[in-house]
Amino acid sequence: MPLDFTNPYEFSCFGTLHPDHLANWEFGDPLTVRELAKLFPGACTTVPLDAETDMHHHASAPGTPNAMARRLAAHYGFGDLDIRGPVHFTGPSGESDHAYGIAPDSFDVLYERVKVICADLDVRLWSKFRPGDTVSVRYTDLARGDVYWFLNRAHRVLCFRDLPADSKTLEFIPDARYLVCDDEEKFLAYGTYECRADRAPAGYWQRTGNQLLDA
Repeated sequence: MPLDFTNPYEFSCFGTLHPDHLANWEFGDPLTVRELAKLFPGACTTVPLDAETDMHHHASAPGTPNAMARRLAAHYGFGDLDIRGPVHFTGPSGESDHAYGIAPDSFDVLYERVKVICADLDVRLWSKFRPGDTVSVRYTDLARGDVYWFLNRAHRVLCFRDLPADSKTLEFIPDARYLVCDDEEKFLAYGTYECRADRAPAGYWQRTGNQLLDA
C-alpha cells in the first residue's frame, strides 16, 4: 500500500500476529478497507480491544494456541478466550463486515502493549521483509568486510575509530565514532541507520531473528 508522502502523518496499519511470534505490520493509505470475510476461511470473531482497535480471530480454529494474543486480550478484559492460530488487527469494524486500518496514535498504543507482553513472556517477535523494505540497523551490527550503503553507494567497512577527545560532537553524542571504509571514506556513526532489507549486514538478521524473503 503506497503512502501519501504529501502528508506522511496520515496513514493506517493492519497487523497480523501468528502463534510462532511472526508479526506483520502493513502501513498504507488511511482510506484502505479490509474485508473481514477474507481474513479467515470460516466465520471470524471480533474482539474490540478498545474504541479504536479490533482484534479478529477464528473462533473454531484447531491451530496452535496463540499465547501472545490471549495475553493481549486479557489485558483488555477478555481473559477467558481460547485464541488459536493467527489474529488480525484492524481499526473499529462495528457491526459491519469490513474495517479500516488502525490510526497512528492507536497503533502506537497497541504496539507498546505488545512490547510489554513480549517482555512478560520473554519472547521476541520477528518479521519477514521483502528485499526492498526498509529496516533499522545498528551501526554496531557492522563488522569488518561488511558493505555499508550511503546515498546509494557501497562502501566496505574497515574499522571504527574514536573521535578526538576534545570533539564538540561528543558533548552531544557521547557514543559517536567514525566508521572508516577501505575507500578512505569516513562517516559519523552512532545509534541506528535506515537500510534496504537486502543490504542489511548479517548482524541485523542474527540480532533480530527477522527473515529476508526471496527476491
